[in-house]
Amino acid sequence: MRTPSHAVLSTTVPLMRRAGPRGFVNAVLRRMTGWSEEGLPLHVRWSHPRDLVQRWIDRYGKNRTEDLLAWDNSVPDIGGYVAGSESGEGGPGRFMGCYRYLNRRGALDMSDPGLSKAYVQDEASAVAGRGAALLPGGRVLEVGAAPGGKTAHLQRWSPTLVCMDVSFDRMGPWRDNAGRLGWRGCVPVVGEGESPPFGRPFDKVVLDVPCTATGVYRRRPRARWRWNPGALESMTALQRDLLRGAVDLVKIGGYMVYITCSLEPEENLEQVEWFERSFPRFSRAAFPAPGQLVEDGLLDIFPPEHGIDGLFAACWVRNE
Repeated sequence: MRTPSHAVLSTTVPLMRRAGPRGFVNAVLRRMTGWSEEGLPLHVRWSHPRDLVQRWIDRYGKNRTEDLLAWDNSVPDIGGYVAGSESGEGGPGRFMGCYRYLNRRGALDMSDPGLSKAYVQDEASAVAGRGAALLPGGRVLEVGAAPGGKTAHLQRWSPTLVCMDVSFDRMGPWRDNAGRLGWRGCVPVVGEGESPPFGRPFDKVVLDVPCTATGVYRRRPRARWRWNPGALESMTALQRDLLRGAVDLVKIGGYMVYITCSLEPEENLEQVEWFERSFPRFSRAAFPAPGQLVEDGLLDIFPPEHGIDGLFAACWVRNE
């Protein structure tokens, strides 16, 4: 058919949905075509945007960048947080006793007794959600609550939890999860985090902000092709608006939590530094998480090194 070898591979292999057949077809086609990845630029070999790969090389070096690209193209684990349980089906979490890795065997049946109380998410999300939940606070506001990954943790330790997201459509999956998992004390709200519709302060405000999602491309492969500097600039501006909108909703002695699934310093450390310069009445507190995932009080997960998705989290206490 005179189709270039690389085109045959890039169009045929993804049609195989299961990991076993996909690997077999990939190997056979490569042997038949004699096609080799040797000498190809990293962004071509691992199918990522060129400017993003170069950006990572400048920051991480070539070897760590290739490890990250290989991670993004690997098959994700399936696992979940099981409230109040450190036993059950599957292997134990790398960092959490109440997290279980599940065996791949087709579609998950959430009516299964072993899964009926599980919230399926990467262990990194579970670490971030549990850490946010462990910070003191009985009356809690969660901004960016849908579809409920952090709510699954927060609702266990928060007698009153207000869960807000920007649209009814986004809150639909949250409502489904709330019903299946029997969440109590949760109040769903549709509203904009830049100007939240509340008059009283909260003991704790948790911001799970929109971001470029560069830490979770393994699970969201299409998201990598939405990467561009303009998107990064838009996200960082929105994140600052959300932080500004939340500062007056934290009571004195209360906590602010900031979470992204990004690896980019503009969305992570640079936002922390901007916030601390702009709002000196807040001081940084150590984020509650396993020590190997925390540096300078900040949760900072690099997927190839820690074996879970890339997430970042910071927390502050309001002093006045």
